[in-house]
Amino acid sequence: MRRLTLIFIAYLILGALYAIFTPRWQAPDEPAHFNYIRTLAATGTLPVLQFGDYDHAYLEQIKAAKFPPSMPIDAIRYESYQPPLYYLAATPVCLAARAAGLDATVIALRLFSVALGVLVLFTAFHIVRAIFPDDERLALAIVGLMATVPQHLAVSASISNDLAAELVLALILWLAVLRVQSRISHRRFALLGGILFGAALLTKTTTYLPGMLLLAVAEVVGNGQRSTVRKRVARLIVLFALAALIAAPMFLRGALTYGITDPLGIARHDAIVVGQATTAQVVAQRGVARVVADFFVVTFKSFWAQFGWMGVLVSDRIYVALALLCAVALLGFTFYVARLIRQRDGITPAQRASLGLLALLLIVAVADYIGYNLKFLQFQGRYLFPALVSIAFLLVVGVRELIAREYQPIVFVLLYGAMIVLDVVCLFFFIVPQLAYGV
Repeated sequence: MRRLTLIFIAYLILGALYAIFTPRWQAPDEPAHFNYIRTLAATGTLPVLQFGDYDHAYLEQIKAAKFPPSMPIDAIRYESYQPPLYYLAATPVCLAARAAGLDATVIALRLFSVALGVLVLFTAFHIVRAIFPDDERLALAIVGLMATVPQHLAVSASISNDLAAELVLALILWLAVLRVQSRISHRRFALLGGILFGAALLTKTTTYLPGMLLLAVAEVVGNGQRSTVRKRVARLIVLFALAALIAAPMFLRGALTYGITDPLGIARHDAIVVGQATTAQVVAQRGVARVVADFFVVTFKSFWAQFGWMGVLVSDRIYVALALLCAVALLGFTFYVARLIRQRDGITPAQRASLGLLALLLIVAVADYIGYNLKFLQFQGRYLFPALVSIAFLLVVGVRELIAREYQPIVFVLLYGAMIVLDVVCLFFFIVPQLAYGV
């Protein structure tokens, strides 16, 4: 646990640096998330998304001007339709910090997200340990990578509901892994699953499909043949009914506010964000081949390091080095999968099922990302972060597969150190110089 604690401490230091030194509002959608929390703190009521909460021309103008103090962000409120759990949790932080001024409030709310990030890392560590209880090094390497992906660090140190969504999904994945390993009772799984999925419903819509599938698949696969299909279905009905009961007030309010056919406010949001590029429009302008090429290139860059409102790129040499590392990891992971196929007794059926859950989470995250980009063109790799534990597992296992066992510790320590250096370089050599107002 000492090494895990050191990873947490390094993450907290890096997260605090990003939270303090990243210029105000220079994270995607941060002003809109902040205004949601500020409304809750000021009025005690949830905001309502209205026409005029998204002014595309003004948003582009204020971004280009680097959010100067003379241009207020009060009217940027297009996140007001989001499920409320993260914002309710963040409101006490806002209330406690607002007397110290706007800058202090922003930093405090960013640090709240960093704290959620620690919980994500803690959960990821226990997920890997649950699958491979005798391989602490693997868990440490995966958590170390998750803690040092520069783009994930930047998102973790911003005002956003992303980390809350990641935490809820990670907890659901942990519960699902325990289920397929028969390490949790029927009743406890249904109760905890209902509570966690209810929290997911209240946190972010991107958690709905992966959370539901992870829980359903875990119940179907878990506990061998000891339960009939009827009993499994009954438990899932109880689980999802409990989740629906927990989230019912939100859905009722949404139906009364936005209409019975739009309880989540998604249709209202789509009608309001006029000016945001749709995929059909961009394809008509650039052609399918160019858009597909941009999809892969921009997704890769923005997964690792493309900051601000997607306007800050790092050196091409950094992207090339990361691409080479990913290529090596993918090659090694191919060998790993081939070895598992050849040596079917190399892992237990429960471990195989657990790896299937990791794969499921990644597949659903990619499918959801592609699906969203069929409507609005948003090539942002951060949308894959809900499956970061799966991606980190793939990369770490892939690299490890190509390294002799005796050299693995030193290689991963060096890679971890290199990633920390990269995080510092990204912040002080790219983010601050390019995004600070007046520079």
